[in-house]
Amino acid sequence: MKHTMTTIFLSVTLVLCLAGGTLAFEGYRGSTWGELRYEIPREGAEENLLLDGWIRQGVDWARWGNVTLNTYATLRYRWDTENTDWHNMLGPGLGVAVEAYSSKGAVLTIGAEYIWERFYEMDTDNEKVQIFMNWYGWWDLKKN
Repeated sequence: MKHTMTTIFLSVTLVLCLAGGTLAFEGYRGSTWGELRYEIPREGAEENLLLDGWIRQGVDWARWGNVTLNTYATLRYRWDTENTDWHNMLGPGLGVAVEAYSSKGAVLTIGAEYIWERFYEMDTDNEKVQIFMNWYGWWDLKKN
């Protein structure tokens, strides 16, 4: 499965590169998301510090107004001090996404990603394809 997804990703990348002209990229956007949190335990429970996030570097192949077509490589990570098996993970991935941006406060992303997760506490791997839609928004209740 890993070789099939890598072949598909590289083939799509090659087709997009040739279709748009050699090295006709719109941009090289990268992004990161992360969260570090401390869980305050109830009496008798253990405390836990958790880290979760990803780093992503991509290539924008085409732009239509505020919408872009992007392929990317990512690194996902999860860790906790309780050493919970399912939290301690590090894994690369490859993806393709269509992203829409609005200067008024909204971002919508729809795509597919192939992820190789390495759960180092359990000494196991998990490979999966993930189809996703995510959004982010912001606002200001005080108008200037």
